[in-house]
Amino acid sequence: MLDLGRTILRLEKARRVLVAVDPGDKEKLLAASRKVDKLILEYYQAKTRPKGVGGRGGE
Repeated sequence: MLDLGRTILRLEKARRVLVAVDPGDKEKLLAASRKVDKLILEYYQAKTRPKGVGGRGGE
């Protein structure tokens, strides 16, 4: 559960960065978008992981 909470916080931070990027700066926009995509995958992996598996010994 701790992993899920941390992932949510990291995702929200990355989302804020994505929203703040100048739409004309395609390189930064693409990098920020990829980061958000990666964190969304991490979120779903953490959410679907059985309790007690991974992370810090089942916290």
